[in-house]
Amino acid sequence: MSIADLARSNRGRAIGISIAVALVVGGVTTASVATAQANAEEQARIEVAAAVAKEERLIVLRLAALDAIEPIGLSLAGDAAAWAESASPLLTTNDVVALQSISDAVAGSFDRVPADDAASADLADLYDSQWSMILGARERMAVVIESALAAARVSLGAAPIADAASRQSVVDSIAALESTWSQHGSVAEPLTGLTASAARVTASQAAAVAAAAAAAAAAAAAAAAKSRRGGGGGGSAVLTAVNKYRAAAGVGPLVASSALNTTASACATRMATNNSFTHSPYPGGTWAENIAKGYGSAQAVVDAWFNSPGHRTNMLNPAYTRMGIGNVSSGNWWCQQFG
Repeated sequence: MSIADLARSNRGRAIGISIAVALVVGGVTTASVATAQANAEEQARIEVAAAVAKEERLIVLRLAALDAIEPIGLSLAGDAAAWAESASPLLTTNDVVALQSISDAVAGSFDRVPADDAASADLADLYDSQWSMILGARERMAVVIESALAAARVSLGAAPIADAASRQSVVDSIAALESTWSQHGSVAEPLTGLTASAARVTASQAAAVAAAAAAAAAAAAAAAAKSRRGGGGGGSAVLTAVNKYRAAAGVGPLVASSALNTTASACATRMATNNSFTHSPYPGGTWAENIAKGYGSAQAVVDAWFNSPGHRTNMLNPAYTRMGIGNVSSGNWWCQQFG
């Protein structure tokens, strides 16, 4: 083989080897690209699956959160509506308007139902909206509750003579409402209880006032009757004391006279009313009158008259057989008449 032939042969082998190498390298590069592409696609599928799973978890969580606050909102709306319609005297007109507005707003917020295909972001927005509505409603409701509590305290303060059980009922109802509200419980029942307690204490106060007025009227009537009867017991005591002095003096006893009781009572009443220590006009005939002021008992006034010569003469005069007595206890005005 000539040198030229050898050269041509070696060059051919080199070209062949180069071509073979090129073919191998090209195949490896193509396989690498395919593998990388497959890996990227798998990673994308993993990331999409993870995102979907995360979204599904968020949807479940946010639906659960919406379910959790729904009874809170509906309870608040129901409480506000029930009390707005209660006609409770603890509520002002503005309170009633505020309660109805709270009920309508909260109930309307929970009328919004999420769509079946709602995204987690949409559910989050709905949750934020409803929870904000609840918080705002509680702030407004707190103002109304404080107004009602203040009204209940006023009713308690205005009932100082109501019975102890009624007053304690208001105190207990106030404490129950404050406790329930602070614990975010339903306040419908405590509010109803507070209204009933306030009504009871007001009724008890009215009954006590009426009883006191009746007692005062009875006392006034008794005083008037006492005055008309010549002191109502005081007259009898005066008559007894006078007759003891008459007996000691050997003079016959006096007897009570309804006519003289009437005129003596009129005399005592006149002096007390006018604050004037003056005798009655002389009516004519066999008649005499003793008057006194400031003596607190029948015996004391009789003793005072007996120790006064002029008054003693009237008391022991045998010409008199009848006696009447008048007394006004306020100021201890006395009038004694003989006939």
